[in-house]
Amino acid sequence: MSFPSSGRQSFYRNPIKEVMRFLDTKHPDHYQVYNLCSEKAYDPRYFHHRVRQYMIDDHNVPSLIEMLAFSRDVEKWMAQDEKNIIVVHCKGGKGRTGTMICAYLLASEQFTTAEDSLNYFGEQRTDKSTSNKYQGIETPSQSRFVGYFAQVKNTYNLHLPPRKILNINKFVIYSIHGVGKGDGSDLEIQIMMKRKTVFSCSASRYCKIVHDAESDTVTINVFNSPFLYDEVKVRFLSSALPRYYDNCPFYFWFHTSFIQDNRLYLSRNELDNPHKPKTWKIYDSDFAVEVCFDEIKL
Repeated sequence: MSFPSSGRQSFYRNPIKEVMRFLDTKHPDHYQVYNLCSEKAYDPRYFHHRVRQYMIDDHNVPSLIEMLAFSRDVEKWMAQDEKNIIVVHCKGGKGRTGTMICAYLLASEQFTTAEDSLNYFGEQRTDKSTSNKYQGIETPSQSRFVGYFAQVKNTYNLHLPPRKILNINKFVIYSIHGVGKGDGSDLEIQIMMKRKTVFSCSASRYCKIVHDAESDTVTINVFNSPFLYDEVKVRFLSSALPRYYDNCPFYFWFHTSFIQDNRLYLSRNELDNPHKPKTWKIYDSDFAVEVCFDEIKL
């Protein structure tokens, strides 16, 4: 469901009073609402204080802890009465909502694979009577985290995986021609954990950028990378590139516990923003980012 709104937003999103009336009529005393927006909330009295909020930024991912907590809370609520239902929303009711619902579908063993849960949500979310446009999870990092959660369920029995501490020694960007200045000199990298920037680098600080025109790659050697663990977000900034979701040209999330062989390779379709066809005049089909790590043993 999209955000229960008031004022002008109620003209194109769900009017909160109509949502309240519908739920109180169809499911009196048997619904619980989950707000997945970090950017806004509403008076919980509309829904009789049966509101849970998870602070997830738009076009971003929940932590594994939040995915586990959500799944357990939903399971507890649903087990209390066979009439109970849940109402889950973010802003548009697609990305963050789908990520959490897929986590619950996996935790409750309705599906065993991330792919099946993602496909099911997309099919149920898409109203084919009005449009054939796919309305499931589209942001690659969100799909990636559903995959991580499938491993949390199937490998770790709904417990967090062992923590792995890494630092980044270099990035390699493939097919850089035509991306900004085409040599990486315009790029700035931000690394974030727990919604805070823990490191940034560019050609002028903490990085050495090497452009190889023959192979059409840029290697960004990173100095003084901090220790990274759990959920990590990497943003690429450039004044020479248009910005899209998250107010940047491209970005991605990963979880350190699932990095194998100290390497993460993400193709264009696995990067947030370059996955969208409207960006493909800039990012061609071979565009990719590779991250190379060192594991830290404490």
